[in-house]
Amino acid sequence: MFAEGAEAVNGKMYILGGGIDLHHAPGFPTMLKADIALGFLVAWGETNRKINVKVRVMDEDDAEAFTFGLEAVVGRAPTAKPGQDIRSLVALRGPFPIAKPGAYKAVMFLNDEPQEPPFRFWVDQAPLPISPG
Repeated sequence: MFAEGAEAVNGKMYILGGGIDLHHAPGFPTMLKADIALGFLVAWGETNRKINVKVRVMDEDDAEAFTFGLEAVVGRAPTAKPGQDIRSLVALRGPFPIAKPGAYKAVMFLNDEPQEPPFRFWVDQAPLPISPG
């Protein structure tokens, strides 16, 4: 999810203005003032191993706008139940580069496997103020 602000701390995601799907920019190219909040489940047997996490943002022509990657190791809390999937939360802090106005989608990959559904959003030119006439 895109948000005006996101922070992952101690197993909680703090989100300000979350779920934004329409952004305005004064001109292009621009730096999108947004954060990306991610959450994913790791199977019990996959914990304590390296996981490659990637977020790829593409425009409506499937051209890459930007990609952000990280490597994570998700452990098991002492209170986890055997067989339980473990949730991991990550906040990617913006701003992010956007070359042109239009429709975009953000796709998360875990170990190169795309996760569905993608998050779709739009970036438009900010309306010009109307001069008093």
